[in-house]
Amino acid sequence: MNKFGSFNIKIALLLSGVLIAFIILIYTQIVVDRIKNREAQIANLYAKSLEYIANDESADAEYSFIFNEIVTQINFPIIATDKDYKTITFIQNVNYDTTESLTKEDTLRFFDLVKEMDEINPPIKVAYQDSIILNYVHYGQSTLVTELKLLPYIEFVIGGIFVILGYIGFSYIKKNEQSNIWVGLSRETAHQLGTPLSSLMGWLEMLKSSKPGTEEYDETVYEIENDIDKLNKITGRFSKIGSQPKLTFENVAEVIQSVSQYFEKRIPNLITKEGRVTKKVRVEVNCPENIKVKINKDLFEWVIENLLKNALDAIDKSTGLIVFNISEKEKEVFIDVSDNGKGIDKKSRKDVFRPGYSTKLRGWGLGLSLSKRIIEDYHKGKLLLIESVLEQGTTFRIKLNKT
Repeated sequence: MNKFGSFNIKIALLLSGVLIAFIILIYTQIVVDRIKNREAQIANLYAKSLEYIANDESADAEYSFIFNEIVTQINFPIIATDKDYKTITFIQNVNYDTTESLTKEDTLRFFDLVKEMDEINPPIKVAYQDSIILNYVHYGQSTLVTELKLLPYIEFVIGGIFVILGYIGFSYIKKNEQSNIWVGLSRETAHQLGTPLSSLMGWLEMLKSSKPGTEEYDETVYEIENDIDKLNKITGRFSKIGSQPKLTFENVAEVIQSVSQYFEKRIPNLITKEGRVTKKVRVEVNCPENIKVKINKDLFEWVIENLLKNALDAIDKSTGLIVFNISEKEKEVFIDVSDNGKGIDKKSRKDVFRPGYSTKLRGWGLGLSLSKRIIEDYHKGKLLLIESVLEQGTTFRIKLNKT
């Protein structure tokens, strides 16, 4: 992942946290406004009821109804005062024992509370015949509204913690992945160089025992040239990673065939002390037509080598078979790479392309990850694991666009 992509993910993570907190904030505010409106309606109903009683002398029977049915439903602090703000006439949901008489200190405290309530909600007047003010009803906010008002701040704190933990977690994963990539890349370099170098040492020994001018000598020199050419290709491959490689139309069957032929003479055979071969691997390339596709030959060969090596490592039978089936459909070319190895269990299939993942004890898990990047980033194609059956084999698919 490049720095630009990493920066985008961090920004997206931050914006997601802010957006979630903002949506919850708006929703909470809507709920608070609805509850406040409901409380205002209840306070207004109480005031209108008092006004109704004051204006209708025959409403004594309604008085008990108001206090039994309306006042008991009030769950927010409410204080009624006279018109001159000198006497407290009613108290509900305020920290006070209503069975005791008001002291001077209590009265002063309640009038301070009245001022605070009036700053939150305008007082409601109770008038006689719409002209003579009898009382004022002052009301505050219920505990629920107060808690809901604090909720957005709590949400912002939780959202901030979420973003921070997400950022730390993402940074840790990214750092760990980069570490795996660097270690894997260094080992992949050694592995890439190891095949032609070990092969060169073998050919050199054969060259020492061969006579110039013989067929054996000429064949050995030819294979040495192949290995030297291979070393040059390896150098070129690593120089292409990180830059945009040039793509040209190539016959994919010929490219795959050349890679498989190179490996045929270098595929390891397991031989017993008696000299009996216990493992022999055969590579087949099936292509019904002359199919050409736009690729970077050096990088594409690298992918084929990685898939070949992966298949070779998976084969634990005495007779191994690796098959490349090449086909085309409309504007796409499909290359299926199948082996008859031990397969991949279901829980591991999602991790096969993850850098650092390997089922081998001494593996470093970069081959498939690197191959996927080469195919998808540089060739705009797809590298997929399409099938794997335990003890029967695995099939990977390369999908490329013809244009």
